[in-house]
Amino acid sequence: MNTGNQPQMKDGASKRKAWTYQPPRAPSLEDFWAGGDRRKSFSRYWFFENIDNAIDLFFYFSFMLLPARVCSALGGCLGRILAPRFHRGAYGRAAANLKTIRPELTDAELQTLLVAYADSQGRQMAEYSVVPRLARRHVRMIGTEGLAERCAQRPVIFIAPHLSNWEVLWHCLLGMGVEVTMNYDPPRRRSRHYIVNRLRKRAGLGILKPGRSFVRPALRVLENNGNLLMFCDEGFNGHIRAPFLGRSPHLEGNYAVIARMAQKTNALIYPLYISREEGADFLLQALEPFNLTRNKDADAPLFGEVNRLNAVIEPMVRAHPEQWYFIDNRL
Repeated sequence: MNTGNQPQMKDGASKRKAWTYQPPRAPSLEDFWAGGDRRKSFSRYWFFENIDNAIDLFFYFSFMLLPARVCSALGGCLGRILAPRFHRGAYGRAAANLKTIRPELTDAELQTLLVAYADSQGRQMAEYSVVPRLARRHVRMIGTEGLAERCAQRPVIFIAPHLSNWEVLWHCLLGMGVEVTMNYDPPRRRSRHYIVNRLRKRAGLGILKPGRSFVRPALRVLENNGNLLMFCDEGFNGHIRAPFLGRSPHLEGNYAVIARMAQKTNALIYPLYISREEGADFLLQALEPFNLTRNKDADAPLFGEVNRLNAVIEPMVRAHPEQWYFIDNRL
């Protein structure tokens, strides 16, 4: 979850530092009349940024008129065209990370994965317009039998990575009759914040505020035998924080948050992931749920539990690195 809203973290910290999300302040006419940087901020917020916002909203509502496969294919085409030409930094980082994750790749194989990466990024953006249709008609499921019944017996924390189109994943859970609550980090651009909120609220997804204000409501959900969905992979200030991908484990990310909440509420950990099979067709897989070791000492080290969660999430990312949203962040 890479939004740029969070403060910098110090390497080697044992615990994640709490942060409070503050939405960007809308500059007033007072800022305009003040001149200088305040006037520039006013102009940027109300004029220049709104050009991008208008473009986003135009494509979002226009793509709703298209068949789901056409919408997805058009997004993939745009991704393949735009990524290598206008996002060269991200494209280069994706190439380096793909080579790190798959060192055995030949140059031709790496190029094939890079094209798939650009295609996946473009499709995911375009598919916001057709997520409900994709979830209803374009997802093959494995291991989801009895999922709703198991969730009715005790609190559950679903864990997943940002693969292919994760918006389709939670929509499928709702379609199975599972009530789900999720926290999120708002996109920087206001139009995209509006789009994701519109999609999620209209579908009935429970949404918690980002930052430290999410923890207590999340615990209340679990204490009332509810279900949380938490994405364990993280891009933080442009750097990949999870999965570890061969680096030393730490307690600064969602792994540790999940471990603490599961220990406190005895929640069941339920791993899921969704991958793109071809075009607009997806495969949703539910793995065997498990329990973490209970420990009532809040200050006890969590490295064993964190490593266990990473051992579940990292293979998912390694299996589909070209579909991973954070592949173009820095390792």
